[in-house]
Amino acid sequence: MKMYRLNDFMRVRLGDPVICDLLLERKSVKVPDTRVLSLLGRVQRPMDELELAKVCAEVFDCDLAAAEKFSAKLIAAGVLQDADLEHELMPEVREWKRYGWLDALVLHCRSEGQNYCDVVDAADPHDPDDVLRERIGRHGIPTFWKQIETDQVVILPEPQAYPERDLGDVLLSRRTHIPWSGQTMNVAQLSRILIDANKPLVAMRRRAEEEYTARPSALLENAYADLETYVVAFDVDGVSPGIYHYDPAGHRLSLVRAGNLREDVRTAFTGQERAGSGSCALILSAVWERHMLRYEGDPRAYRTLLTLVGQFAQRYLIALTAFGFTTFPTPAHQPVLADDLIGTHRFEESSLYLVAAG
Repeated sequence: MKMYRLNDFMRVRLGDPVICDLLLERKSVKVPDTRVLSLLGRVQRPMDELELAKVCAEVFDCDLAAAEKFSAKLIAAGVLQDADLEHELMPEVREWKRYGWLDALVLHCRSEGQNYCDVVDAADPHDPDDVLRERIGRHGIPTFWKQIETDQVVILPEPQAYPERDLGDVLLSRRTHIPWSGQTMNVAQLSRILIDANKPLVAMRRRAEEEYTARPSALLENAYADLETYVVAFDVDGVSPGIYHYDPAGHRLSLVRAGNLREDVRTAFTGQERAGSGSCALILSAVWERHMLRYEGDPRAYRTLLTLVGQFAQRYLIALTAFGFTTFPTPAHQPVLADDLIGTHRFEESSLYLVAAG
C-alpha cells in the first residue's frame, strides 16, 4: 500500500490564498482554503490515501468522496509525496541545515531556475519594453539621482592625474592585509578616484534617463542604477572630517554628518579596526526601489545586486591602488548602525560594502 507524507522541503506562505512553495521542485501551489494548514499539521507520519481522505473529511467537514478528490489534488501537486521516495537534493538540504543556513537556502532555491523575462534579447516570450512600461504605469519611476538638501557642499576640483604606472603592476599590487601606505590623500586625488570609478554609472544612468520613456528596456542596461557612494573623510587634505554623499552627476560632495567618525565607522563595520583607519572610507549603498522596479517578482535580483556592488567596488579599489594607497574592502557590517551612519532608512536604501584607503 502506497503511503504519503509532506513534501521534502516546502515553505508555506500565509495569505489569501495560502501558497505552498515546493522549493526543490521550483514550483508554487496555490491552495484556496486556509484550513489546509490544519490538514498539513496533522500529517505527522506517513498515511495511505484512505487515512488522508478521512483527515481531509474531518478538517473540511465534507463527505469522503470530496475529501478523496482534494487529497488526490495535493498528491498530484506535490504538496504530499510518496513516503518511500526522497528528492535527490535532500542530502545537500540536510548539510545546509546542519550549518544553520536554511533561511539562505530558501532564497537560493527561490532564485534558481527562473526565466529571464526582463533581460533584453533573452529567449523569453515577454517583451522587456512591454513589461517595464506596465510596471512604470503602476509604480511610477524612481528618481535617477539622489540629492542631499544641504548648504554644506564640496565642489570637487580638477582631478589629479595618476602617477605613471603599468596597469598590470597596479592590478598585481593591490593587497588588503598590509600596512597603510603612509600617504595623506588630497581632495584632487579623491576627485580623480570618484570621477573615474563612476564614469560608467553616469553614462548608463544618463542614457536610461533620456531613453526610458520611448524605450523602457533602457532601464535594464543601467547596471549601476541602484548604487550610491558615501565618502567618510578621516584625513583628506581639502575636505573637513565627516561623511558626505557623492553626487556623480554634479561631481560634488554633500555633507551628511560632520566630525571625526572613525569609531562610528569601526563600530558599524563589526569592530574592524581598518574600516575606520587610513585617510577615508567609501560606503556603497543600494536604493531598493530602483532595483525592484527593474526586477519585480524576481528574488534572483537580490543576488544580482550583491554581485553588482562587489563589481562596482573593484573600480574604487583599482583607482585607489593606482595612486599608491593601501585598500581594505569589507561587506561585513551591522545594518542598523551602518544605515544610521549614512542617514538612510534601511528598507529604502541600505549600506552594503565599505572600501577604506590610506
